[in-house]
Amino acid sequence: MRLAIYGCVSSILAIGVILSAMYKRPNFYAACIYVSKSSACMMILLNMGFIVSVLFGKVLQAIFFGRLRAIEIEHLYERSWYAVTETCLAMTIFREEFDLRFIVVFTTLLFLKIFHWLCQDRVEFMEQTPTNRVGFHIRIVNLLCLLLIIDTFLANHAIYVTLTKGPSMMIIFGFEYTILICSILSTIGRYIINLIDMRTEQTWEGKSMYIFYLDLITEFFKLVTYLVFFLYICLNYQLPIHIIRDVYVTFKSFIQKCRDLHRYRRATRNLNELYPDATAEDLNRANDSTCIICREEMHANGQQPENDDVGSNIDMANDDLQQPKKLPCGHIFHFHCLRSWLERQQSCPTW
Repeated sequence: MRLAIYGCVSSILAIGVILSAMYKRPNFYAACIYVSKSSACMMILLNMGFIVSVLFGKVLQAIFFGRLRAIEIEHLYERSWYAVTETCLAMTIFREEFDLRFIVVFTTLLFLKIFHWLCQDRVEFMEQTPTNRVGFHIRIVNLLCLLLIIDTFLANHAIYVTLTKGPSMMIIFGFEYTILICSILSTIGRYIINLIDMRTEQTWEGKSMYIFYLDLITEFFKLVTYLVFFLYICLNYQLPIHIIRDVYVTFKSFIQKCRDLHRYRRATRNLNELYPDATAEDLNRANDSTCIICREEMHANGQQPENDDVGSNIDMANDDLQQPKKLPCGHIFHFHCLRSWLERQQSCPTW
C-alpha cells in the first residue's frame, strides 16, 4: 500500500514536470534542455525511474520466483544496504566522474545483484525441499542462464571500455560483474549437484565434498578478482581502503577452506583402518546405541536386529557403511555418518 501511494505521488510529480517543461518551452528539444538543467526536475524524474525499476523488478520476481519467503526478504534488506554502502565508498575514488550515467549503471548492478541473491536462496531452499515441480526447475534454469549471459556481456563491456579509454569508474563495475559471474557459476554448480542428488535413489555420500570443492574454487576466483582490482586501483589511483576488508575476508575464507580440506584428508585417510570397529561390548558400555548424527540404532558388525524388516540381500557395501566406528575419545558413530561429519568438521561431533 505504501509503495502504491509513493508510486502515485511520484507519477503525478513526474507528469507535472514534463507538462510544465512542454508549456514553458516551444519544442521538445528545448523542453529536454530545460529539464536537464534543473536539479529539481532531474531528481523527480530519477525518482520516477526508480519506481519504474521497482515495478519491473516486481514483475520479474512474480515470473521467476512467485511469492518470496520471509527469510529471502530479510536477506535482501541486509545485503542491499551493504552493497549500497560498499559502492558509495568505492565511488570516493571516482568522485569526479559521479553523474547520471553512474546512477543508471549502479541501479542496473543493484538490480542484478538482487536476482543473484534470490537465486542463491532458492537453490539452497531446493536442498531442503527436494520435491519441486517442473515449473520451478524451468524458471530457475532460465533465470540462471539469463543472468550468466547478462553478467558476461556487461563484464566484457566494462573491461573493454577500461582497456580502450583508460582507467575510469567502469573498472568498478567490471570488477563487480566479474564477482557476479563467479557467484552465478557457483549457484549453477550447486543446482546441478542438487539435481543429481534428487535423481539418485540412494544417499549420495560424496555430495558434500563436491559442494566443498565448488565453494573452494569459487573462493579462489573471487580472491584473484579482488587482488587484481586492488592492485589496479593502487597503481592508477590511491590505496582503496574500503576493499581491504573484502580482500582480507576472502583470503581468510579461502585459507580456512584449504585447511579444512587438509584436515579432512588427514582424518579420512585409511578411515576404515584408522578407527576400530565397535564391538557389542563397546555399545553396551556406552549405554546408548543411538548414533547422534543420524539418530538411528547402531549394531555391532553391521548386524540388524531380528525383528527388522530388512531383506537378506543387503550388500556388503551397505553393511560396511552401517558399521559402528569407535573414536579415540570413546564415542561411537556409524561409518558413513562419521565420514560425512568429517567433511564439514574435523573434530568429534560431541565436542
